[in-house]
Amino acid sequence: MATEVIMPRVDMDMTEGKVAFWYVKNGDAVTKGQVIFEIETDKATMEVDAPVAGTIDGIQGTVGESVLVGTILGWILAEGESLAAQKSDIAAEPAKGEPAGELTVSEAVPAAMTEELLGKVAAEPSALRATPLARNLAHSKGVDLLSVSGSGPNGRVQGADVMQATGATVVKGGASADLHLNWIVRAEGVPLVLLHGFGADQGGWRNLAARIKGAPVIGIDLPNHGKSRSSAVHSLDDVAAAVVARLDHEGVREFHLLGHSMGGATAMAMIAMVGQRLKSLTLLAPAGLGVEINGGFIDGLCRANSEASLKPWLATLFHDESLLTSSFVATAYKQLESPQKREGLRAMADALMPDGTQATSKRVALESLSIPIKVIWGTDDRIIPMKHAQGLPWRVALHVLKDVGHLSYMEASEAVAVLLMEQLR
Repeated sequence: MATEVIMPRVDMDMTEGKVAFWYVKNGDAVTKGQVIFEIETDKATMEVDAPVAGTIDGIQGTVGESVLVGTILGWILAEGESLAAQKSDIAAEPAKGEPAGELTVSEAVPAAMTEELLGKVAAEPSALRATPLARNLAHSKGVDLLSVSGSGPNGRVQGADVMQATGATVVKGGASADLHLNWIVRAEGVPLVLLHGFGADQGGWRNLAARIKGAPVIGIDLPNHGKSRSSAVHSLDDVAAAVVARLDHEGVREFHLLGHSMGGATAMAMIAMVGQRLKSLTLLAPAGLGVEINGGFIDGLCRANSEASLKPWLATLFHDESLLTSSFVATAYKQLESPQKREGLRAMADALMPDGTQATSKRVALESLSIPIKVIWGTDDRIIPMKHAQGLPWRVALHVLKDVGHLSYMEASEAVAVLLMEQLR
């Protein structure tokens, strides 16, 4: 029997969605796992794979029109099957008590009109071809995708194309070239991507990464940090978009994600941009869940012009201040001593944490996830208060580490590694 292609339910609250783009047309042969269309919900944009191999037929409905979850959008026919016979079989079946309109075949758009629409898309691939990242950026920045020239395969619009359309500076290689990426550990499997906090860099993950067994690990320097280029940052979404673009450029399709502090807020901002690519989420003392933050610490990092003036601020990161070694201070200051670097950090802090407060909450992003989610917090965190973990969605597992400060991945690396390995499994 032919296999129905339906509007899928991608989270518990989803009741309807809309087809953003068809990658196939009637008569095309598809393989199992091949991307056949892209959907948009009020929370995310994502690609949908073919559940079986066969021939696509009976594509119906208008691109951009909302339909209920479970609505039949087309069929995949096995060899020797016909669409007419499939519709006859459905018409002959007794009603099964489904809600009205849930699983019925809509005849609102005649087949000829559907074919005409698909033909137009095929003739003008740039009209609707856009990556999920590009669609999210276009929506957030008010860019008409139809006016953007795509640089991707078959003219597909990519995130860098949208950024360029807004007038943002895009260096050679696209927006992805702005961020430094390091494969800390190379191995087979879905990689773990690590996002650091404000004023840090990906080099700080080495001790934790050494405890992660059997999985590839990627560290990324966020904008204005480490070896990444200096760039204007106006929102967490800007940071998230740059990270997603860098992963796309690296060819990283699926990944686990760990974010610390500002990196945690960035990770939550990425959720809507990556959809089902994200396999698990771990947040260490994340920003983005409340208003309060230690504004004095942020200001101290941006103003420090010597190791001596920086050291007292770095001490607030730890419960056990004996862990604040001279080499830690020297390494941190090396990252901050450039006036250009401090200027970039100051501008970034002003945008994301004006007047020592967190300007944006990303708490709602966690409500749509059904993947494993862990939040890990130290009881002696003097940068972001642990009370921000209160009231999280029931799917989120909260792990409280006694007598640990803001840098749990350093003060309690073994515990964090154990919790991470549970996520990777």
